[in-house]
Amino acid sequence: MFLTRYRRASRWPRFVLYGVIFLCLVDIFRLLGSYRTFSNNLVAQTVQHVEDLPREVRNQKIYIAAQFWTSEAVLVEFWLNQFLKLLTVLGPRNVYVSIIESGSLDNTADAIRWLDNELDKLGVARTVIVDPKTHEDAVNAGPLDEHGHHKSGWIVTGDTKVEGQKELRRIPYLSDVRNEGLEPLLRMHRTDGQIFDKVLYLNDVFFEPSDILTLLATNGGQYDVACGIDFHYPPAFYDTFALRDAEGRGPVMSTFPYFRAQETWDAMLKGAPARVRSCWNGVLVVDATPYYDRIRSNTVGSGHHLQTGLRFRGVPDSLALHKLEASECCLIHADLIASGQAQRGIFMNPAVRSGYTIEAYQLTHQGTERSFVSAWQYVTGVWKNRLARWKVDGISSSAGQNMAEVYRRIRKWQNEGTSPGEKREEVGDYCTIMEMHILIWNGWKHVW
Repeated sequence: MFLTRYRRASRWPRFVLYGVIFLCLVDIFRLLGSYRTFSNNLVAQTVQHVEDLPREVRNQKIYIAAQFWTSEAVLVEFWLNQFLKLLTVLGPRNVYVSIIESGSLDNTADAIRWLDNELDKLGVARTVIVDPKTHEDAVNAGPLDEHGHHKSGWIVTGDTKVEGQKELRRIPYLSDVRNEGLEPLLRMHRTDGQIFDKVLYLNDVFFEPSDILTLLATNGGQYDVACGIDFHYPPAFYDTFALRDAEGRGPVMSTFPYFRAQETWDAMLKGAPARVRSCWNGVLVVDATPYYDRIRSNTVGSGHHLQTGLRFRGVPDSLALHKLEASECCLIHADLIASGQAQRGIFMNPAVRSGYTIEAYQLTHQGTERSFVSAWQYVTGVWKNRLARWKVDGISSSAGQNMAEVYRRIRKWQNEGTSPGEKREEVGDYCTIMEMHILIWNGWKHVW
């Protein structure tokens, strides 16, 4: 009798094991079915010709903005050629190009001058600025203006040999450069009432014209912001600094399917545009309307006031002193949402992939379907993501950051406000990470 009970009991571990194996096999076959849908959706979204664009974005006026610093190799190897192809596809009369080169340490300036000449041949309206001021010049200018007043963007980090010496923050510096690149857009509106439909931002990445057409067609043209996915060392994507999911959290892993928020995760598994709260990712197209200044009625009483359009910025210097920083590319989307003008949504489109090298681009466009995820990567990625989502607290962790500590520092900063009527608020708190970025003569560095 004892032996019979022992034999029955010994069967249970095997039954459990067989059950687990069966469930895993069922899940694998289900995920393989989802992978076919994923791959088909990527192909279905790809737009090869302007004539195939949705009516909403066909023949729109596009303002193209790009900034370069020490990018000669990338420009000469692929960017210039691909950019000229793109302009030919979009139509030289449908675009305005704004390019800024700022104090590069190589021959980037010469490459931009060559591009300026080619744009002239094509008859492309443009503003091309070759600024000789280097990072070293910006740093040596010091924290005081010509009147002896302290300039914003300079803080004491404790990382210098001289006690109390201020250093120039990287993000406000980059924000000023990006805003300078938008100035022609605003000037044409102020002086001539000229309006562009979209602003297209291009990083120093490899892309093909079809990628930009596909980006423009995201969600049938219904979006406030649409971005792709950028890669430097696939299969890991690159821009963790600016990307936040639909719930404002950073990616839970650097490989597919990236996200924790259910809405974003579900869309990514389908190969569909995934709703996010912020992204940049190499190439980005935005509705131009929120960038323009506009007259708005006062909420209380009569009269009107001028509301300034979106501009790039960093977090306040007083908040940065708490060793916190946020990408200007995330903050501008936080400001867009806070302004109430994000009616259609911000989307990351997995059908659009760019690469910081030609090799990275090719690795994310493989096979007849030019996919960036194999069936094996899809299945194992989903399993890894499930584990990561289970292990990581969704509130206290975001893009590898302890957000509980981030928010504690923000609350401390808010409570330190002592000026009469001062209200310390950061609508882009979810963009913030525990770092400081300081400009140096040959680039920038982290200060922890």
